[in-house]
Amino acid sequence: MKPLETEYKGWTIRVITRSTGRAWSALVEAWGPGKSGDKNAELVPYNATSQNEKAAQEAGRMAAVRFIDAKTARNEKPATDEKPAKK
Repeated sequence: MKPLETEYKGWTIRVITRSTGRAWSALVEAWGPGKSGDKNAELVPYNATSQNEKAAQEAGRMAAVRFIDAKTARNEKPATDEKPAKK
């Protein structure tokens, strides 16, 4: 099966499945909005196996969704109320 490529919140997700004997695993990559190409890919932490290739694709994509949500949540945190330093 060819790699699964989808989008989520402007990010591109690519899931490449591979057979690991009697199970399936996946390499999961994501690119932020406006980025493309293998050099800009971020490797998504994913280390699991599934019974079939389709399940591995779905689990890999969900790992990417969690990864993107975590990254965007960090970037959207409001600035803290900083008080000016006393002189």
